[in-house]
Amino acid sequence: MKLKGKKVSRTTRLFAAGATTALLMVPAIAVSAEASTAAVGASACGKTYPKGYWWTYPTKNINLRSGPGTKYNSYGLILKDDGVEVKCKAKKAGWMRVYVLNGQLKGRTGWVASKYLAS
Repeated sequence: MKLKGKKVSRTTRLFAAGATTALLMVPAIAVSAEASTAAVGASACGKTYPKGYWWTYPTKNINLRSGPGTKYNSYGLILKDDGVEVKCKAKKAGWMRVYVLNGQLKGRTGWVASKYLAS
């Protein structure tokens, strides 16, 4: 359809025709909280460990975060005594990248404050 000589999309045609439900047909652009603090991977690691080298568990319920710091989003809680495998120590002191072995976040990789991990 052309509107005053310009080609327009289906949504624009419906809106121009007065269809108030046209706005519901437009896909919403969801901006997740994670978009504001993008996940940080192995690039933030200072020292890495081979697979299976170090298993431990949190001494209390802790947040699994998308990066090494409290400014990063939480994926959820790793519960006390859930097992984790340490992948690396962050360049930023006090943070470790871990893989969750069991519990509600099983299979997720993220960052935790190292002071809450059992030695």
